[in-house]
Amino acid sequence: MTEIIRSDDLLDLKVDESAVTVGVFDGVHVGHRKVIASLLEEAEKLASGRSVLLTFDPHPLSVTHPDRSPELLTTVDEKISLLKHLGVDIIVIERFDEKLAGIDYREFISNRLISRLGMRHIVVGYDFHLGRDRKGDQQHLSEEGKKSGFGVTVVPPVVVDGIAVSSTRIRQNVKDRKLHDAARFLTRRYFFDADVVHGSGIGRKIDFPTANAEITHREKLVPPTGVYAVRVEVGERICDGMMNIGSAPTVHQEGKNRIEVHLFDFSGDLYGSRLRINLLEYLREEKEFASREELQSQLGRDREKVRQILEKDVDIQDQ
Repeated sequence: MTEIIRSDDLLDLKVDESAVTVGVFDGVHVGHRKVIASLLEEAEKLASGRSVLLTFDPHPLSVTHPDRSPELLTTVDEKISLLKHLGVDIIVIERFDEKLAGIDYREFISNRLISRLGMRHIVVGYDFHLGRDRKGDQQHLSEEGKKSGFGVTVVPPVVVDGIAVSSTRIRQNVKDRKLHDAARFLTRRYFFDADVVHGSGIGRKIDFPTANAEITHREKLVPPTGVYAVRVEVGERICDGMMNIGSAPTVHQEGKNRIEVHLFDFSGDLYGSRLRINLLEYLREEKEFASREELQSQLGRDREKVRQILEKDVDIQDQ
């Protein structure tokens, strides 16, 4: 079972020997998974067999360059939920603040990676940088490895259909509603976790009851407005459905964007539940209808189209 260590507990952590990787790992995409696979291979060569993944919260750019801080493909909790299934022994979540941003890469390597995590080998991605002003690049890392006696593996970029996979590219895919492209790079559907909150109950009056979902993490990347085919995880249950992101102008007048999810063949009260909403396909733009009856008719057509999409859907790993 993977052990999760937060910053507050890091000073109490003492690993005798390990292979380590360091990075943001936003999205835990196919490139990240290649780094983690290499990490596990290097850990197996050690007597301890221990693997450690160190990541940061919040995103470092939100501290060093707030104007360039990206929306997140995965919040820290979503990221941990994915990483826990990849076989890493210890996941360290380091709080990123101005003090950490100002640490020289050599000090970070010595005081954290070697002293606390027992690093004997480090595995990093091709675009790795560490420490103050991002000076700890591949060359400096290799030099420190020779001085301090740890090995270094640099994993090259993963290329899919001639495109180098990156979190930046996946974010743009989601913003462009290119969900199949995003899914190929992620090796899964793009998802977000959301809490079900009280709504107006209007959907129930037109035979399309909806769960009003609220994303609590303000930096999470929310897909553009529109209607989507979705697959929703409710605890251990998986439900098919459709989702609208937008102001729902036919039934709401305040112009506030909201996320409303209609689950097929579901009965029960979802209020207070936490949903994981996986996006399968974009259907259409949101629009205002002349009447609720016209809206109801369109929703019926949407539901039939979504059912057809879901019938053909296969796990992204099989595509």
